Amino acid sequence: MKLVLVTGGAKRLGRSVIEAFAQTGYACLVHANQSEAEAQALCAQIVAAGGRAGYFLHAIEDPAVAANALLDAALAQFGTLPSCSVLSAASYGLDDTRRELAQQVTDQLVLNYLFPAAYCAALAARVQMQRSVEADHSVVLFTDYKVAKVNPDQFAYSLSKHALEGSLPYLTVAFARQIRVNAIAPGPILAAHGLTQADLDALVQSRCISGKSPRPEDIAATALFLANTPSLYGQHIFVDAAARFENGAHEYGVVQ
Repeated sequence: MKLVLVTGGAKRLGRSVIEAFAQTGYACLVHANQSEAEAQALCAQIVAAGGRAGYFLHAIEDPAVAANALLDAALAQFGTLPSCSVLSAASYGLDDTRRELAQQVTDQLVLNYLFPAAYCAALAARVQMQRSVEADHSVVLFTDYKVAKVNPDQFAYSLSKHALEGSLPYLTVAFARQIRVNAIAPGPILAAHGLTQADLDALVQSRCISGKSPRPEDIAATALFLANTPSLYGQHIFVDAAARFENGAHEYGVVQ
């Protein structure tokens, strides 16, 4: 049995990833923080289609504690460590001029950088302890196309994603004997912070050099490709319809 664990898997990009893996026969562990109703409905959908699925609610506040809690949940519900872990949960807060910038950066780092690093370390340790190094254990990190499209918007968030991008080669080298670590940089795909999806799509298509918007299903397909290709280590794939090459001074939808 192949098991995929997706953090933030009940909604948005995480849900698209779960659905794609379920369709190819993976058992699915859906992690959520507060989205229990959505996680239940997604699991019911997968089971109704003949698959296996369970969910686990956990707030990612202490990175090491959360990482081990997720792995314990996988073992408890499915009896195995994840074959693939897609770490799509992220904090995407707008910068708040009323708060100390250093604290905002620290807050973003916990979920967007420290947790993925802690999860890779925890999974590698479990694989080594269980002597299952002959099995393939893939971890897919989510960075952001903003690591290549630099502007001053979402400053704290952007710093945390740059930190995650910078950690990819180190995580790859440190744990290559136990796990494979790769990353996806999603583009401006799903609207947030009050922007409608139609408005986001129109903005991206008008300014992006390809004239297209990146799609959730392409993120999911890329995650599957990384999971199912055992020779891939340390790869960072931009799935952004070339949006990173648009040289606007601000982020899509940010008031100028």
